[in-house]
Amino acid sequence: MTLRTFRWSAVAAILLIALWSIAFGDAGGAHQVAVGSVHMDPRWIAMFAIGATFDTAAADAMLKVVSDDAFFDSVVTHSDVLDIYEQNSNVREGPHGRYVELSNMFGYNEAVGARHERGFLPIPGNPTFVNGRVKLKKTLAVAQMTYDVMKQAMRSKAAFADWAEAELTKTEKSLRDDLDRQAIGYGSGILCRVDGSAAAGPPATIPIDAPYGLVSDTKGWLPGIRRGTSLVFGPNPDGANLRNNGESCTVLSVNKAGNAGGGILTVDHIPVGVVDNDYVFKGDDLGSNAPFQGVEVEMIGIEGQVDNGSILQTFQNIDRVQYPEWNSQFLDGSLAPYSGLAKDTAFMQLNDDIVELGGGDGATHALVTRAVFRNIYVQIRGFAGFGALLSPENTRAGVRGIKIWLGDKQVEFRACSKLFPGRAFMLDRTQLRRYHLEGYEWDDTTGAIWRQIAVGQGVKDEFFAYGRTIMELGNQDPQKHGKIAGLSEAQA
Repeated sequence: MTLRTFRWSAVAAILLIALWSIAFGDAGGAHQVAVGSVHMDPRWIAMFAIGATFDTAAADAMLKVVSDDAFFDSVVTHSDVLDIYEQNSNVREGPHGRYVELSNMFGYNEAVGARHERGFLPIPGNPTFVNGRVKLKKTLAVAQMTYDVMKQAMRSKAAFADWAEAELTKTEKSLRDDLDRQAIGYGSGILCRVDGSAAAGPPATIPIDAPYGLVSDTKGWLPGIRRGTSLVFGPNPDGANLRNNGESCTVLSVNKAGNAGGGILTVDHIPVGVVDNDYVFKGDDLGSNAPFQGVEVEMIGIEGQVDNGSILQTFQNIDRVQYPEWNSQFLDGSLAPYSGLAKDTAFMQLNDDIVELGGGDGATHALVTRAVFRNIYVQIRGFAGFGALLSPENTRAGVRGIKIWLGDKQVEFRACSKLFPGRAFMLDRTQLRRYHLEGYEWDDTTGAIWRQIAVGQGVKDEFFAYGRTIMELGNQDPQKHGKIAGLSEAQA
């Protein structure tokens, strides 16, 4: 260092100290240390010694700005199903984890009656109260990168922000897909079933069918199986006795037309013991979405909420056999007079059942498969719906959303890609709830979100961050919703 450089450095140091004193006042002689003839606060020594290095702690704040609330809001906003659930954060901390205690009234005191002039008042009876319980479920998401990627990403704040946005976009899509699937299912975690004998290959292949584990010969891949998905297998829907202690395989490709439309998976290998009719779950060698000790770990979606007990007998800790009022309305659309056709009268009948049998105000939303959506379009077009007049400059085709008047309400129909084949759900949004403590949080319990990867006693030159959403979906009154099954998906 030259004398001139030293002088300018000294001047700069003195100016910085002067600015510090002006801004914050005297830090106190007892907390100062002498450096030559200049008294310097220890915080300044630390700054000069360390410098303005852009490290993972600094990156943590940037990533959190990109991710937390905005991250979860984006997941919900772009969801097919999750956004129609209203938020309710009135969550209690219980001895067995976070849960919501509910009180449901299944009967009134019925102290109403007509009497003669000198008659007695009606005698009130006892209303029936049943306590339900909603237990929150935890869904995790992980971002990981090597040192080389991190070094490239962290050359500048802008570069890191670009990396974070690109990486989180992928993480967001994966989280959104999984939460959407959970919002549609019934808490079992089942993706599909094995349909026949797996072939060791090469290539190793597994035929599948029965999406969500429900009887169907087609679209076993429907809940979201795609290239890169890791799967485990087991003989029981409750996740007990997974094959070879939960040995997993990775999907290399999905032939959606194979196995007569059920689908064929090409995997890296066949786990030991996989046989026909095994249940398929998302999972890896260390864990899975399958129920743990018979208790579901996934959220309970509309397939379980809007049900007559044929799929999920106990919902929110209430037995639907003991309390039939906890059943939803059900219509078999495969029978006459509908015979699989998604006619407007089928939805009118189900809505009438919701009002008359369920005591509801009628549906606000209807969720259908994309094929049933086309079916509805064909039925409405058949009686000159969507406007009989054609635009003079061209011929209009297709449809931009479908809304149907049911009584005094206009109901929006929404096409969802992961619904079970032939399904339609009619929902009253005012009865739906989303319980959670927070939207999404990156774990920073160690002081930063980034952690170094270790395998046994070995440490890798790689880093990862993970976050969680603790949430469950609920239904205040399932009888005010309805389900149609058996609608045709063959309409074109």
